[in-house]
Amino acid sequence: MPIQNEHEIQQLAEVSRKLEDQARQAKNNASTEEIQHIQQQLREVQNQIQHARGKAINGSGGSSEPLIKAQLRVEETQHQMERALINLNAQQDNVQP
Repeated sequence: MPIQNEHEIQQLAEVSRKLEDQARQAKNNASTEEIQHIQQQLREVQNQIQHARGKAINGSGGSSEPLIKAQLRVEETQHQMERALINLNAQQDNVQP
């Protein structure tokens, strides 16, 4: 998804916020499958954000501040999902005979 204007930058920022909310729900549901699915989506969005930041730095986009915030949000959410997955796997290991 090439970034052409401020509108598309805002869309990426919004997608990162929605994924953050979905990640919180998956963590609360203790669903390994949901967490793994969200991790994949987070990786895809992070790639899009990095591409958009490159274009913004080169002057073909708008302000890069929303992209920086979105990238930080995605990275923090990825770390949270990884910790949640580790914790869920540890719990499953403790439960199994």
